[in-house]
Amino acid sequence: MPSENKAQRPLEPGTPGRRSAVACVVTAFRPSPQLVGNVKALLAQARTVIVVDDGSGPGFESIFSDVAATGADLVTLTDNSGIGAALNAGVHRARKISGITHVLTVDQDSVLPAGYVASLLEAEAAALAKGIVPGLVGPARIHGNPVMSGGTRHGIVLGKEPIQSGLLVSMAALDRLGDFRAELFIDLVDTEFYLRALDAGLPTILADAEFDHSLGTFVEARIFGRPIPLPGGALKVRIAATWRYYYIFRNRILVSRRYARRHPVWVAAGYWADLRHLAVVTALAPGRLARLTAVLAGLNDGLRGRTGKKPEA
Repeated sequence: MPSENKAQRPLEPGTPGRRSAVACVVTAFRPSPQLVGNVKALLAQARTVIVVDDGSGPGFESIFSDVAATGADLVTLTDNSGIGAALNAGVHRARKISGITHVLTVDQDSVLPAGYVASLLEAEAAALAKGIVPGLVGPARIHGNPVMSGGTRHGIVLGKEPIQSGLLVSMAALDRLGDFRAELFIDLVDTEFYLRALDAGLPTILADAEFDHSLGTFVEARIFGRPIPLPGGALKVRIAATWRYYYIFRNRILVSRRYARRHPVWVAAGYWADLRHLAVVTALAPGRLARLTAVLAGLNDGLRGRTGKKPEA
């Protein structure tokens, strides 16, 4: 829900948020112990770290106890509610902390190096100085790979749709745009927010920063059960968890319906990218039947307009 303090945070050039004005919101679901180290790295860069346990359930109490011992603020959701709801819970907690002007959204397995938060704040300040008010500020590189650029404006590098982790968003932008779409549950939550910000005249900009983040799992490609040899070793393809394909294809339909008129090129490119990926993994990666079953269920529910968590079979 948008804050009642909307008039107190104008979307106009001004002094950028300092380190003490940033709250990192970390969403976690059944995390590994690595989460504790990631949180400590964030506490060295930001005043506040809010970790949202998205209904992990029994067996993870010790990890979250260690997280709380670092000084992080722990928010526990009773049920697994999805990335959108978890982000909203963290943002709502951040609103209650005096002096917080920015939120940095972080996945549980993302490792943000020293100076990352400062780099994003500096990029925002540079954009504001040029009269550009960003909706999102993201890194120019992820795990050594360049993020897609949307060109430049007055020397400021613009970004295309970002991934959710490692993004800086001001409370002023959140006041104006509202919450993340919890009904999407997972996948394209970040994309929908990006498009909403773009339509509000708040572009995404890229900072000279980088972090490590897992973008799927690589498996050995096989045709008729045999690996495909290459000079450097067997060919590998990147896949998502099987259950993710339900949300990828369902939410592609849901988000495309909302933005097709204003962003037809984005819609066409998104469908093409998803179908191309599906064709590759169907041809080369194991788990074809389960993956295609998830895709068909997602397409069916997307056409029916169903949102939220996937119904249990």
